[in-house]
Amino acid sequence: MDTQLRIFIADDHPFTLAGVRAEIERAGEPLQVAGEASNGTALLKLLVKSRPGDLLVTDFSMRGPQLRDCDGLPLLLTLRRQFPALPIIVLTEVENPAMLRAMVDAGVRGLVDKTSARNELLTAIQKVAAGRIYFCRAMRDVLDQAGGLDRQPARISPHEAEVVRLFVGGLTVSEIAVRLSRSVKTISRQKNDAMHKLGLDNNSQLYAYARDHGLTS
Repeated sequence: MDTQLRIFIADDHPFTLAGVRAEIERAGEPLQVAGEASNGTALLKLLVKSRPGDLLVTDFSMRGPQLRDCDGLPLLLTLRRQFPALPIIVLTEVENPAMLRAMVDAGVRGLVDKTSARNELLTAIQKVAAGRIYFCRAMRDVLDQAGGLDRQPARISPHEAEVVRLFVGGLTVSEIAVRLSRSVKTISRQKNDAMHKLGLDNNSQLYAYARDHGLTS
């Protein structure tokens, strides 16, 4: 990398955020931390007001004050929609193969396990900045066990994510239909489609999955 690379970072754990910043700063030129955020809402605001950056390193599930689509997979879909040219590396401990495939399908260019060696993140940054895709060994192993990246990845549409978020937030299918001005049949189908794509069999699994993977309100 011959030119300066401006990197945005986001994580809801201050210690992790500080560690990511320190690792990037330790690498020196041409890497530069362009800004940081501790939740999805702050991240979107940061990206909107800042001049375009070159790359984003973000946690997957971040708690905090949230607007719609500001955590987990909904956040990634929002980022892809609003900033389609911004390469994204997700720093995460998620081990569910369906969700990892969904991240890839949402346009994520790099996946790094938070327990990886320190230089793993810098390797990912270098590869992704050069236009390549980089998955650390731990993430690739999970995907390989589920059939590898050649399988069609699970795709949760923004509408499906919205339905799941409202459902686990306590609304019934009928109440969601009224809230979103869709038919009960449509809401039921979108909920069932999301569960099928994520490999979930019942509502209890859906509640647990949403809680663990950032699909809650």
